[in-house]
Amino acid sequence: MQMAVAAFSSLLGGGGAAAGAGAGAAAAGAAGGAAIAGLGSPAAMILQGIAGATSILSGLAASNSQADAYEMKAADADFAEVDERSQGMARTTALKKELAAALGENDVKFAAAGIDLSGGVAEDTRQNLESDSAQEISIDRADTSARMGLHRSRAAGYRSLAKSTRKAGRLAAFAQGANLGLKLAS
Repeated sequence: MQMAVAAFSSLLGGGGAAAGAGAGAAAAGAAGGAAIAGLGSPAAMILQGIAGATSILSGLAASNSQADAYEMKAADADFAEVDERSQGMARTTALKKELAAALGENDVKFAAAGIDLSGGVAEDTRQNLESDSAQEISIDRADTSARMGLHRSRAAGYRSLAKSTRKAGRLAAFAQGANLGLKLAS
């Protein structure tokens, strides 16, 4: 490190003490450091400015990366909502098919037994099956709606986190920039 400072300070004109060897290199490093602090104040300010700007840009990149991750999670939640809607429709269709099959089987059984399908036990059985099926479909639709709402809510939460993360990153960058400006001004 001292050798790098000595080399850098010699470029700035402060490395005259680096002519010696061995112990002279350490002395040159110390002299070079003093030269940067004394004569190289603009160079130190430039390096400090570069380091500060790099830190600011790194912080912004990190906050934007985190915000992008939250937005990807929001998109995943949106897709999960669409998937839940599709699955709900498939379940409803399956329940309706089961109802149609059960009604058909009962009609065949009652007709084979010679029972009138338009009234009595056959009609009561039909109404009970339809009522049970309608209740199952209603419950499934309510559950599907609740799960879809949960996915929507989750997506909105992730979008809010992304927005907040970006704002926090910009605010931190502004604060770092102001702090850097104060350091460079003093």
